[in-house]
Amino acid sequence: MLYASGAGNRTMSYQQGWPRHFAKHSRFACVPVNLADRRLTARLRSALRARRDGYDAVILLHSVFSNACMVGPSMVEALARLRAPKVYFIGNEYKLMPEKMAFCDALGVALLVSQSESPAVHDLYRARLKCAVVGIPNTGLDPEIFQPRTPRAARPIDIGYRAVDSPDYLGHDERRRIAEFFRANAGRYGLRTDISLRPDDRFAEPAWAEFLNRCRAQLGTEAGGDYFELTDARRLAVNAYLRERPAASHDEIQATFFQDAVPLPMRILSGRNVEAAGTKTLQILFEGHYGGYLQPDVHYIPVRKDLADADEAMAKFRDDAVGTRIADAAYDLAMSTLTYAHLIDRFHAALAPLV
Repeated sequence: MLYASGAGNRTMSYQQGWPRHFAKHSRFACVPVNLADRRLTARLRSALRARRDGYDAVILLHSVFSNACMVGPSMVEALARLRAPKVYFIGNEYKLMPEKMAFCDALGVALLVSQSESPAVHDLYRARLKCAVVGIPNTGLDPEIFQPRTPRAARPIDIGYRAVDSPDYLGHDERRRIAEFFRANAGRYGLRTDISLRPDDRFAEPAWAEFLNRCRAQLGTEAGGDYFELTDARRLAVNAYLRERPAASHDEIQATFFQDAVPLPMRILSGRNVEAAGTKTLQILFEGHYGGYLQPDVHYIPVRKDLADADEAMAKFRDDAVGTRIADAAYDLAMSTLTYAHLIDRFHAALAPLV
């Protein structure tokens, strides 16, 4: 099991959670290799493990190649020589896609684990890679960390939010719009808020669980974008345009690159949704599919993307019976379906035919 864990990704709970839960899951006996540990002994140990045959499978988790490839060329060659099937949990399926496809080719990936549940997205992967594809959420719930420790009525913050602004090439600015609306209207609604899109304000797992337990509700949107492609063509074009016109507005980018584009959504359930559910923190979310897991007015309070029904959403938020019912339903869903143990069981079922 190859992964990367260090100071640079400590606030990405899924990159911390997957290796931890694989290591203790009853269906797997893992040899973990942390590629972020650059000490000489760790590098030598990693190289030796990569060249040793006899494993049933080689698992490369999201953190191995999400924003950057942590596997050097010699390691890729060594892994490719192993007879065991290689599995790649692909992360950030909106950038460096040609490089990630080439990475899969070089490894000879037998199973790609996408964060998306979309059949159309899976079909594109199968056509390009000629391998098995399965969709599994990128974040599971760790019930030992994310628990409802504070009763809703005792939480001092009405609405909280932690996210990073979406890049323009994703085709939307939903995180910024929902954050700015509730910051601007907190006084009108009588809300105590703690809302930030600053990367420095994000939390590592224990502090994130503590923050959720201080909030009666969390804002949120679906993760990902609306124009999935394997070429990176639109992302590169938007970035080039912004280098030439750094003051270009979001509306200008939309009109130039997305007005006539045919969407293929790569929208996924966010780890923020799963972990908020685990702490029984009520969620106020833009309407969306959320991987088919979260249903409006069942697991979250929906808000239209133009925020025209925000008053209605706030009325539901103020109704303690409604809020308790919705938060409890989301918690029950997370505990019954979205814990790491459940997700790894699903992965085991997808891997078993290949071993």
